[in-house]
Amino acid sequence: MLHVDGELSGVIHSESIVVIGKNGNLKGELKADKIVVNGYFEGDLEANSLEILTGGMVNGDINIKELAIENGGRFNGVSKIKQDEPVRLIENAPEE
Repeated sequence: MLHVDGELSGVIHSESIVVIGKNGNLKGELKADKIVVNGYFEGDLEANSLEILTGGMVNGDINIKELAIENGGRFNGVSKIKQDEPVRLIENAPEE
């Protein structure tokens, strides 16, 4: 788990949980399995689960499977539902 409680700009990719704390200010690109925002995020966000807590603000484009916004949490931007990758069948070439 990564907990941000200061100012950070850049790209973060995590296969785990990223928490932006009450004093956290993150700008850039953020990809993680689960993201919890209690501070401020600005940029592009992609996750399976996004939770914006009462003091949280997300400003930007999000691509997520699950979204929860507590009373007092704020979101400004564009949201898209993250689709599971389709299963592709590989057919055997006909034998000659």
